Amino acid sequence: MPSPFPGMDPYLENPALWSNVHGRMIVAIADTLSPLLLPKYQPIVEEAVYRTSDLGSVMVGVPDVTVQRTERAIQQTNLATAVAEPTPVTVEIPIPVTFRQRLIEIRNTANQDVVTVIEVLSPANKRGNGRLQYLQKRERILESQTNLVEVDLLHKGDPMPTVQNNIVSHYRILTSPVIQRPQALLYPFNLSQPLPKVVIPLRDGDKEPIVDFQPLLEQVYRLSGYEYSIDYTQPPKPGWDKQELEWIAAVCM
Repeated sequence: MPSPFPGMDPYLENPALWSNVHGRMIVAIADTLSPLLLPKYQPIVEEAVYRTSDLGSVMVGVPDVTVQRTERAIQQTNLATAVAEPTPVTVEIPIPVTFRQRLIEIRNTANQDVVTVIEVLSPANKRGNGRLQYLQKRERILESQTNLVEVDLLHKGDPMPTVQNNIVSHYRILTSPVIQRPQALLYPFNLSQPLPKVVIPLRDGDKEPIVDFQPLLEQVYRLSGYEYSIDYTQPPKPGWDKQELEWIAAVCM
């Protein structure tokens, strides 16, 4: 059975699932682009390396257990009554973590120039030190002669900046063709909407392929077997507000 949701499935944002969703989505995009780009261009799956000590970065691929344990310890300390001697409390300290994240580079097959970068954001890209590192990388791309496509399928965390920061949506895809900068195309969409069809920018004058992201997400869901493992009787993680949870529950009935 397919996902019950018309667009993005909020249950796929669970930190325990996201690493697989991210990796499969990157490969699905690259495989879709290959016959549309070859022989002039080739989509290559690469890895970016990030290093962060932000506690929130544990959301990259595992549940946020470290933060929860530390918060419980603090609460117990605050509630403790006065004693004759101070007693030690077990806490956890932020340890630098290096993680790798896949991305797609569309290269000119003749000279291997990078024409377009396609990023699918992860939680660590949207919070703490990981966000800072990603924004620095983003700025380097926007200052170059490389097009950028940015896919944000995570409703938590601050969206990547635009000059018009008043655009509110659960999810968004941004394309920034070199020839249009500083203008870019933003595709905002919500839980109730399917993922958009997006034109992937290349060099000026080239025929640009269109990627329909909705069937790619459905493919990731199907090939990962999530219909057998996701419990739709429980609320999704990370949290949503009351109105959104009511809508999600109605869809899952």
